[in-house]
Amino acid sequence: MQDEEKILEQLKELDKAQDKNPVTLASLKTLKSAIYNRDVDLQTVVKLRTLNETTLKSENIKIYFCSLCGKKAIGANIGLDTLPTRRSDNSIAINLKQIFVRLFLKQEGIKYIKRSNSVEKQYRWCCEECGVHVAYQCVSYEEGAQLIQGNSDIQLSNKPYLYVLNDAIVLNQQFSKVHSEIAKLKDQMEYEQLK
Repeated sequence: MQDEEKILEQLKELDKAQDKNPVTLASLKTLKSAIYNRDVDLQTVVKLRTLNETTLKSENIKIYFCSLCGKKAIGANIGLDTLPTRRSDNSIAINLKQIFVRLFLKQEGIKYIKRSNSVEKQYRWCCEECGVHVAYQCVSYEEGAQLIQGNSDIQLSNKPYLYVLNDAIVLNQQFSKVHSEIAKLKDQMEYEQLK
């Protein structure tokens, strides 16, 4: 329990640091169009402040980012690449009873998915910034919230797993699509200036 409290404190510090100089999808799009239209000089472009797992003081937690916009999506006390994947859709299966998880996502709603021999009810999670579908669970949002808070004594309606879509997250914010496109544009402009 003390480890979870330390992790929560670290996440609060990370939130405060990101709030001081937030990078939003709108600011990235504005910067991208300014670079593309040559409205700004490369020397005057403020470097994007990025966060990755090395920003944290402790190595006990890993932060994963939305693969589209680069917004913080999931924090976990274990590397998600070490976890098993689900056979039906190859998503990463996180056991909420065993692994500490912090979601920086918003509820997307319920969706019914037809599987080979049944219909699955998914409670979906999406990125707060761009709205891309990142994860889902088969227990209700309320049951999932109680599990994430550490209450493992509740009666569950289904398996206590959070399923994260494999291509929806990246470990380093610089690998997100928007950050990558801006970096390519900057490199292209530097190359053109050298000509």
